Amino acid sequence: MDSTWDASDDSLSVEVIDSSRTASPNPSSDHTSSSTPSVQEETRVRRKPIPKKGHTKSRRGCLSCKRRKVKCQEDLPECSNCKRLGLRCVYPGFRPAAASAELTPVPAAPLRTAPATFTMEDLRYFHHFLATAYPPLPMQGDAVWKGVAALSHQYDYLVHSMLGLAASHLDLYTGNDAGNALTHRVKAIAALNESLNHPCASTAEGDARFGAIMALTFQASCMPEGMTEFLSMVRGCQVIATTGMLDFSKSLFQEFTEEGYSESIQRLIGRGGLALKDYQTRYFDEFFVSLRKLAPLCTSPLEIKVLAAAERVSKKVRMSAVDAFTECSQMYHMITSSTNAEFAPFLDPTNYPAQLLLIHFFFIEFAIGELCLGSLGERFGFKRRATLAWLNTLLDALPEEYRIYASWPIKYSGVLAAGLGSPFSLNHIDPDMPQFLAPRPVLSLT
Repeated sequence: MDSTWDASDDSLSVEVIDSSRTASPNPSSDHTSSSTPSVQEETRVRRKPIPKKGHTKSRRGCLSCKRRKVKCQEDLPECSNCKRLGLRCVYPGFRPAAASAELTPVPAAPLRTAPATFTMEDLRYFHHFLATAYPPLPMQGDAVWKGVAALSHQYDYLVHSMLGLAASHLDLYTGNDAGNALTHRVKAIAALNESLNHPCASTAEGDARFGAIMALTFQASCMPEGMTEFLSMVRGCQVIATTGMLDFSKSLFQEFTEEGYSESIQRLIGRGGLALKDYQTRYFDEFFVSLRKLAPLCTSPLEIKVLAAAERVSKKVRMSAVDAFTECSQMYHMITSSTNAEFAPFLDPTNYPAQLLLIHFFFIEFAIGELCLGSLGERFGFKRRATLAWLNTLLDALPEEYRIYASWPIKYSGVLAAGLGSPFSLNHIDPDMPQFLAPRPVLSLT
């Protein structure tokens, strides 16, 4: 179906036919007496038209109001509806002149610069995105992502990023969708980069850009080799939020700030600490000991800061769960807001101390989420499989002399794999280890 709006739809041609002019002449008129007025004389008399109520429906409204089938106020350069909803206001056949209020006729632009063709498989991915695979942030953000999905028909990069995330999420469980996931990811990144070459034109476009980079970020967190790419995408989220959005205060994501995230966590879990059981306490104790062993290998300023923050997380979780969550989010900010000179070496796959540090962090972050969020943590359930995959990827590349520093994540990888039938092979699981996390069923794919 061609979604391009045709300006000719608004020009209706109505032909009015006068039946008196086309009626056949009465054959008996010639035999009518002269005292009777002729039919021809009658037809020459025009009746005065009956006054009708003036036509109030306007066909000059903007395209957004037409699509939504609502009355447009026809204000220039933007109608009130579009201003209120943050939509791009475009009138058919016109655009505002650069230096004056004069309107210049131009061809009506299509909603897509390059209409894409989607398959029934893509429709399956779209449904899976809306039902299960939309990003778990902001917390309880179902309505936010439904609003973002409503914008996808206007922005190719947004719909491709949504389909790519859904395909990668499904691939974690089926192993059959990696090819389609990569195809959509490549298209989304290329189209998003092209969009970022131009200033943001509306709040809706800013939401589409931010929604796309968020979907690409969480797609990376579903990819077995996506650990470093995940952090690069988190960095991209910050860049777009600060430079690629028109007005964040009017955005669908307006409450997704550092303060808003902290407040939502407080509402969900409170400010108290966690009543840890003995084996749970041992988990955090051993995490801290493993970090201490890793400390001599951390030499760059960024590595040292991340190490110190990870140690604070292991302590704060006993006193305040929300403080532990906040510390984890600050670690992300610490990494992704670093300079390019610090960031690139930190994510280098051959920088094994940093890679080991990141694996420690992702394990402890996931454990805190499981303990604190309860059933709400189901939205982050896919990270269990991703973390296992990231550990495997690291172990495959890790030189023998560094393996001793991976003993803690190797030991507790069995905790994450317990009861899930994980498709990722792990060869160094301690069979006698306590089941730290309760086994959970695989997320429904419908």
